[in-house]
Amino acid sequence: MDKGSRAANTLKQSRKSVSKTQQQLSMETYLSREAVCKQENGEYKVQPEMAQHFIDQYNQPWIALEAANEYIGWGVTRLDGRAADLHRSSVKDKASEELEEALRAIKRVKTSLHPDYVESFQVQDIKQSVQEMMDVVTAGVNWIAVVCEEYKLDWSKEWDEHHRKLRAKDYVRS
Repeated sequence: MDKGSRAANTLKQSRKSVSKTQQQLSMETYLSREAVCKQENGEYKVQPEMAQHFIDQYNQPWIALEAANEYIGWGVTRLDGRAADLHRSSVKDKASEELEEALRAIKRVKTSLHPDYVESFQVQDIKQSVQEMMDVVTAGVNWIAVVCEEYKLDWSKEWDEHHRKLRAKDYVRS
């Protein structure tokens, strides 16, 4: 990957994947071509409107994930290293593997103990379970994104449905 931010590089790759020029994308997003260019070269951070445009128009959440990670300094990114395989079957298998590892790690944690009275080895188990759950979150979001993209499931609608379910179960307020 060349220099620049992950979000900027993802924006450029995504624009090219939908066969748009910077000018065409600027007309779709009501931004200047220069603003698109500056976002792609990392001079400006990728704007939320741009990330939302790729979700709404092209069902591509990758820019939003990368931009959110850059804005807040943590979060899920697309697995794009040499060892990553984003084929839907591979991503499913990886998500399943991470879930199993996290379940084993969580079962070792004794949350009944008050935090002031845990031993250092117990803190290590807790830290390990946190890292395993982060692996689950990353693998899960990558699986959701790949499946939505390949099976033409609407990313936003799936999240809306998920949030409706959370509200219906009274896990979140409206």
